[in-house]
Parts: sequence; structure tokens; C-alpha cells
Amino acid sequence: MAPYKRKSDRMTFTSRLMEGAQRRLEAGESKRKVANDLGINHCTLRKRLKAGMVPTSRGRFNRVLTDEMERELAQHCKDLDSMFYGLTRKHMMKVAFDYDDVNGVDGIFNNERKSAGKDSLRSFCNRHNLSVRNPEQCSVARAMGFNEVQVTRFYNNLKSCCLEKKLPAHRKFNMDETGVSTVPNRTPKVVTPKGRKDCL
Repeated sequence: MAPYKRKSDRMTFTSRLMEGAQRRLEAGESKRKVANDLGINHCTLRKRLKAGMVPTSRGRFNRVLTDEMERELAQHCKDLDSMFYGLTRKHMMKVAFDYDDVNGVDGIFNNERKSAGKDSLRSFCNRHNLSVRNPEQCSVARAMGFNEVQVTRFYNNLKSCCLEKKLPAHRKFNMDETGVSTVPNRTPKVVTPKGRKDCL
């Protein structure tokens, strides 16, 4: 589904315009003149004045999570991506549903699939500068194994083995896997910050 583009100017009448219109009406101007000057329909002005308030909702679909909760969820997603555990689209939708459920928010997500919708994921990504794209073809084993703890452990094991067996330098060989690929052929798309080059 393509991103929605507004085709009407409904709900452009704000509370600030309402206050300005009320001041001008109290000064003795007509409703039609005030409506024409503000660029709105005079029926809209009458309806808003009668109700005494300006509705903020533009329809039946509202955001489920607050700004703070969304920021926390986006930061969690970015943290996982920085540790080479990028969430796929499917996992991100399930995480959003679980986060919503744990915080006790009454959402509009699908309770049968226990997942948020694609449109809600798209709008969430747009709001928090995230994108869903293909990661680099790199083995997860390489990403997980090449860290300070694992490298130190490897050299400690190598040193103890060489001292125990009393191996001279010319008896050490470097071996590599042959015909075995640790890089997957197809990797699923992951949710990652926009502009990042090394998403895995």
C-alpha cells in the first residue's frame, strides 16, 4: 500500500483560528466575512462555534503509543541493529505488538496474528528515521565471533596449546574452510537507521 497523501483540506481549522474568529465576531463582523477572510466555509465556522471546540482527531485511526514510548521502541531497535541483531519487518511488528501489550495500551493491532500492521510499521519508521532494507552479505558467525572477548579467548587458547605441546613456529599452519559458506544466500530485510552502511 502506497503512503497516503491528503486530498482534502478538512480539519485545517485550528483552535488558534477559532479564537481569532471569536474575537472578530465579538467586534461585530459577520460570520460569512470572517469565514471568507480565514479561507474556510461559513458552515464550518458555524458548526465549530456551536460546538465550542475544535476536534483534534482526523478519523478513526489514531496512534497507539505515546511519543516517549515510540522513542524507547525506536532506540531498542537501533541498539539491536548496532549489535548486529537487526530486527526483520515481521519481528519488528511482533515486538511493537508485545510492547503495546506489556504496557497495557489498548491498541488497534491484530490480536489473531499478534502483530502490528504494515502501515503502522511504515509510519513508525518514517517518524523515527528508520528504513527497512537488505543487510550486507556477511556471516552472522563472523559478526558475533569477531569481538574483543572472543579474540582474547582464542589467543589464550592458542598460547596454552603451544606451551603444552611445545610446538615450534614452523609447525603452526593457517587453515580455512573449503567449500563451506557461512554467508547465507538470501538475507531478510531488517529495520535499520537511515544512512547506515554496515547493517547486518
